[in-house]
Amino acid sequence: MRLLSNALRRGVLLAVCLASPHLAANVVIANTRVVFPADQPEVTVKLSNVGGTPSLVQAWIDDGSPQSQKQDLHIPFNVMPAMFRLDAGKGQSLRLFHAGDAMPTDRESLYWLNVLEVPPKESGNALQLSLRSRIKLLYRPAGLQGQARDAYQKISWQWLREGRQWLLVAENASPYVVNLANLTVLQEGQAEMALEPSHVLPFASTRFRLEGMANPAKAQLQYAFIDDHGAVREAPPLTKVRVAD
Repeated sequence: MRLLSNALRRGVLLAVCLASPHLAANVVIANTRVVFPADQPEVTVKLSNVGGTPSLVQAWIDDGSPQSQKQDLHIPFNVMPAMFRLDAGKGQSLRLFHAGDAMPTDRESLYWLNVLEVPPKESGNALQLSLRSRIKLLYRPAGLQGQARDAYQKISWQWLREGRQWLLVAENASPYVVNLANLTVLQEGQAEMALEPSHVLPFASTRFRLEGMANPAKAQLQYAFIDDHGAVREAPPLTKVRVAD
């Protein structure tokens, strides 16, 4: 009975923790994204511990595979310090260095900065939860054409039929990564369809699947993008989107 009681207690505690709004990370990143200009030797990212207890922090960069083991990653960036203790109410600057590997010079490259927070171990049966924050790292070569803030204007949209399902395709003709904050399809007589926001890589396309779309010919599109400073900016609504042949 004691084993069962402990198991139930842990199960209830887990459910409460997962549902609790107090599971917000104590260690917060000052940025919502990091832009690394290729002509700079390093960039810094400020972390702060806004909680009441110290945390062990580990930082690393991945290439878009969040489940990959850190030791298996081959990333052209280094982070210092990679592991450290951050006391309550204190801050720490991460220094990001490019390792010197050859990088594309005609477009941005997208990586991800990870910050893992491990709180101090508590006694008894309390759960110890590690929290990871993850933000985009954009490596930006010098001399790219245009401005990052205008890159959304280089996105072309079209409807594409694949079997019985319609896809919305966004194609990016700019050298910048376009980060979408929201994406909504409006069609007369139907409920709004909010699609999962994503990003569109330079000179590449991203596909969005739509469920229950009968005929998109008269559908309208509304979307917003995120600029270098993390601000959400609305793009002009698209009243007509091309249907691919």
